[in-house]
Amino acid sequence: MPTPADLLATLQDNDDPDALVLLEMAKAGSDLRKPHEPEFVFEVESQAIAQAIANELCELDYEVQLYEPDDENPDFQVVAKRVMLLELQALTQLSAKFEALAERYGASYDGWGAELVE
Repeated sequence: MPTPADLLATLQDNDDPDALVLLEMAKAGSDLRKPHEPEFVFEVESQAIAQAIANELCELDYEVQLYEPDDENPDFQVVAKRVMLLELQALTQLSAKFEALAERYGASYDGWGAELVE
């Protein structure tokens, strides 16, 4: 497993949702010492609100994409991404920030995910 044991130990027995995602990624073979490109996803009922959230995320230097509702997703989706190290403290702070952003607009922050990097 590419992620070192000492880093894995900091994630073990931590019930923080971000820690759980990081642990699963490491177990799947991702090297958490390397930069990843996580996608942060928001579910939004209206296009106007989706655009407002997207604008704020762009101002924070995220690459942002908007997706129209479809058969699988009844809401608009705002997906923000950027290349970064997946550090637990930073991800926890971003999750809190994005939950507050979503709440301000009556939207839902659906969390993040990233491709594995070996």
